[in-house]
Amino acid sequence: MSPSILLLGATGTIRSKISLQLSLHANNFARVAFLTALADTGPSKEQKYASVPLERVVGSLTDPSSYTGFDIVIFAVGDDLCGKQIQFVDAAVEGGVRHFYPAEFGADLTHPLAPTEPYFTEKLRVRAYIESLVEKDASLGYTYVLNGIFADLLLQKNILSVSEDKKSAEFIGLPETLVTTTHSDTVAEVIVTYLLPSHLTSLSGPRIVRYSGSTMPLSVLYDTIAQVTKTELAVRYVSKEESFDREKALHASGNAWMATFVSAIRSIGFGASGIVPNDNAEYKEVRRREWRAIV
Repeated sequence: MSPSILLLGATGTIRSKISLQLSLHANNFARVAFLTALADTGPSKEQKYASVPLERVVGSLTDPSSYTGFDIVIFAVGDDLCGKQIQFVDAAVEGGVRHFYPAEFGADLTHPLAPTEPYFTEKLRVRAYIESLVEKDASLGYTYVLNGIFADLLLQKNILSVSEDKKSAEFIGLPETLVTTTHSDTVAEVIVTYLLPSHLTSLSGPRIVRYSGSTMPLSVLYDTIAQVTKTELAVRYVSKEESFDREKALHASGNAWMATFVSAIRSIGFGASGIVPNDNAEYKEVRRREWRAIV
C-alpha cells in the first residue's frame, strides 16, 4: 500500500519534523503534501513555508476539495485549533480521506485523570467524534500516537521549572509518578514509520502507537538533571489541592491560557503521561534517545 498523505501544520517544533520525515520517506507514498488556507500568509510565514520540503496545497481547511486525492490526514495543529479538527475531519471525509491522525502526540487519554483535566477537553471531544465516524463507517480509521512529553521541549521551555542556578525546582505531582519522555525528532520518526508499508496494512479501523524514549519516576527525571549538571537539586512537589487553587486564581485574573497550562502540568505529575506498556519493540528502525542523553 502506498497511501497519499496530507499534513495540516507544517511549521513549528513537531510539525516541521513530521514534514522532514515525510520528505525522507516520500518514495514510499503515492503523494505527500501540506495544506495552507492562504496562498500568501505574509513574509515571515511564507519564509517558513518555503523551507518545508513538501508539495504545498492551498485551500480552505473546511473545503472538501482541499482533501481530494488524499488517503490520510495528519493533524499537527496547535491547541488553539484542536477543537476545529471536527470541522476539518468532516471536510476530509467528504473529500475522500479514509484515515486520520488527530493532533495528540502525547498523553494517554484513556488514563482516568484525562477526563477531569480541562487541558484534554477538546482532544477528548475530537477523539469521540472520530471514533463515532469509524463505528458508522468501517472503511474509516484513525491512529493515536502516545509518546508522553517531548523531552527536548521539557528542557527548552523549562517546563520542569528548574531555577537558573540549577539548585531548586517545583512541579505539580508526586515524586513516584511515572513520566514518559520522547524527543520530538523521535516522535516524528515514529509517526512516519507507522505509515510505511511494513506497518500500514489497512486504512480502516483503530491503531494505537505507544512509544517511550524513557519512562521513569518524576523524581528520577530531576535526579538525572542533577547528575548531568553536577548540582544538588531540591525539588518541591506541589499538591493537587494547591494546583487547583492556582488554577482558580489564574481564571479569576483572566489568564485562561496559564490556567490550562496548570491543568497540563498536573496531568503529567499525576500519571497521564506515563506510557506503560509500550510498543518500542515494533519500531526497531527508530533511533531511541533516552532522557539522560538529551539532558
